Amino acid sequence: MIPARGRLRARLMAIALLCAAPAWANMGKPWREALLVAEPRGFDAVRIVHEDLRIDLSYQPDLAEVQVDYRLHNTGPAVRLRPVFATGANGVAQFQARLDGRPIAAQPLQQPTLPKTWQPPATTPGLSGEAPRSYEVDQADSLALDFVLPPGQHDFSVSYRAPIMQSMRDGPTLLYQFAYVLAPARSWAGFGGLDVRVTVPDGWRFASEPALRIDPQDRDPYRDEYRGRYAALPADAIAITTQAPPGIGYQVLSWATLLLLGLAVLGGWSWCAMTGNAIARRAERAAAIGRAQTRRVWPYGLAAGAVWGLAVTYTGLAAVYAPERLLPQGQGYHFGYGQGLAAIAVVALAILLTLAGAIAVSAIARRRLRRHRADAV
Repeated sequence: MIPARGRLRARLMAIALLCAAPAWANMGKPWREALLVAEPRGFDAVRIVHEDLRIDLSYQPDLAEVQVDYRLHNTGPAVRLRPVFATGANGVAQFQARLDGRPIAAQPLQQPTLPKTWQPPATTPGLSGEAPRSYEVDQADSLALDFVLPPGQHDFSVSYRAPIMQSMRDGPTLLYQFAYVLAPARSWAGFGGLDVRVTVPDGWRFASEPALRIDPQDRDPYRDEYRGRYAALPADAIAITTQAPPGIGYQVLSWATLLLLGLAVLGGWSWCAMTGNAIARRAERAAAIGRAQTRRVWPYGLAAGAVWGLAVTYTGLAAVYAPERLLPQGQGYHFGYGQGLAAIAVVALAILLTLAGAIAVSAIARRRLRRHRADAV
């Protein structure tokens, strides 16, 4: 039998533990590797009057600068909150949390098992009506916060930088994907609304789910800002896909260099025919003034074939390497050995055409010379 005083002490301790129960939120990690980013949870006795979420991808496109400002309203007595943020294997950079302007210390914590509803989306939206893009997240470490929230309204903010998932399979420029998980906010006592702002470099392709609209009053020449305002949580997560457009210069140069390569390959046959006939005519004129008509023509054929091979080499390498110089700085990439193999294929083709050209020029010249000798007889 537990004494009455002991039972009372046990009950008070249980109440204290419940009041200090951890609130889990997630900022985790994908592929090169993006971080799963999510709302803090555990404010089930506190109302969120309003949330302002800002995601800036314009400073460094491979790094998201996240700033989240909450207006909290505690209608009861002071309560101890212990939100936990999952930060990824190496943690997020420059993580800061503040309550009414005062910094709150963060400490590493073993990563908990996350609820299914807190997982990041499996995809982010495709650009320009394309299919959704696969989005992957690895297991993450955690950071724990611990602070007391007094009665009344207070400002709580979190900011950090998080790596973004990069894809090298979707065009000449890098594709960036990022997701911020909203689902944990459903456990709060109340939610008064959400403002979302996402900033990307000027002119970049952009898609989000839920859809955000570009700010019509944005006059910044270096950035585009997309906005959304919601009275309630619009989805379990905000999924973002963005990419630098290759630009008209890249498109024009790509087609122009391919056209030149095609003309060099196809026009080479005409070049060989013209050269072979020219060599034969020269030999015929030499014979007319008493010189030997049967002089060897293969050195001239080899030189003509080498000209053809060099033309194919230069136009082919230009098609492989030149267009990427017009891509936005830092946004081009080389996936695997494709570019190197293409350059080797161009050189191999040029060598083959050099030999083919030499044979063709020599054959054309000799055939015309044989006809000339036959006519002379």
